[in-house]
Amino acid sequence: MTRRPQHASAAASNGPSLVTRNLRLGRGRTSIRLEHLEWAALDAICTVEGIDRHQFATQVDRDPMRREKTLTSRVRSAILAYFVVRSGVGVAGIAPTAQALGTQALGRQNGHGDMMGFSAKLPAAEQEESRN
Repeated sequence: MTRRPQHASAAASNGPSLVTRNLRLGRGRTSIRLEHLEWAALDAICTVEGIDRHQFATQVDRDPMRREKTLTSRVRSAILAYFVVRSGVGVAGIAPTAQALGTQALGRQNGHGDMMGFSAKLPAAEQEESRN
């Protein structure tokens, strides 16, 4: 039985839409599946920030502000948050700070101890709830 792609974009590219790649984290090697566009976005972030995929994933994995259950979800959300913050578009749950929009590298700590651009900043009311 021949399997057909579920989406037109997969058929147009003559390949699967999800690509699995290995990453090295402090806890060992793991793999995640992302869309071609997500891998390209991750590579663009890494080029701009002067880090590699492994460093990006390690920083996202260690970020205490990330609430996603899987590494793949944390990486996807971090990629999206990075571009949302830099676009200046207001999105609920992602509050850009002046430092996040500045010239400091993404993976460096800002004065508040969180990773710039990796974390979705919760509104103050939700932050208070999560502490209780």
